Amino acid sequence: MRRPFFFTGTGTDIGKTHVLSALLTARRATGQETRVLKPVASGFDPDALSATDTIRLLRANGQALNAQTVQAMTPWRFKAAISPDMAARLENRELRLAPLVNWCLDHLDPAGPTVIEGAGGVMSPIAEDGLNLDLIRELDARPVLVAGNYLGTISHTLTALRALDGRCTVIINEMTPGPVSAAETARTIARHAPRADVQVFDASDVGGLLAILADA
Repeated sequence: MRRPFFFTGTGTDIGKTHVLSALLTARRATGQETRVLKPVASGFDPDALSATDTIRLLRANGQALNAQTVQAMTPWRFKAAISPDMAARLENRELRLAPLVNWCLDHLDPAGPTVIEGAGGVMSPIAEDGLNLDLIRELDARPVLVAGNYLGTISHTLTALRALDGRCTVIINEMTPGPVSAAETARTIARHAPRADVQVFDASDVGGLLAILADA
């Protein structure tokens, strides 16, 4: 079985969908196909579909935008913009880790890379009985950790890397100017996490992103 890639973040609203969308668009431009899954989404408003992460990923991957493709990419969808376990409880629905694991395993691409996007940060609950970290481990996935460039991001990123055992691709996504350059932040993180591959996201040059899946 090919090991999937798992896009997660140091926290929520850190830009992991933005970075993943850039990767999918770049691969599609080179004629390469990518299987992308986002099994769980909270904050999913059917009346504002274009703003959902699922639609953004479908569009970046060149897929049709309809109810069938939404269901195929994100079977567990909840309206409240809170952690999925709490959102599921609000809707009197059950959200357990084992079905998520089995669904992901059943939908891996046997012929090419599969990229899975989590919900929230790496230590956020993605089910009643499991975190994004637990899903990564159950899938034996290769984690890609998206981090910001703000005061405190070094601590948040190194903490996440400790949970991920250090072996991880880290992408610094500078959504707003930080106290130091993103390159400086990346160098500091790399110095303290020598087993991590740390790079800075640049939408105009996604060569580093494409290299992530090059050996898939």
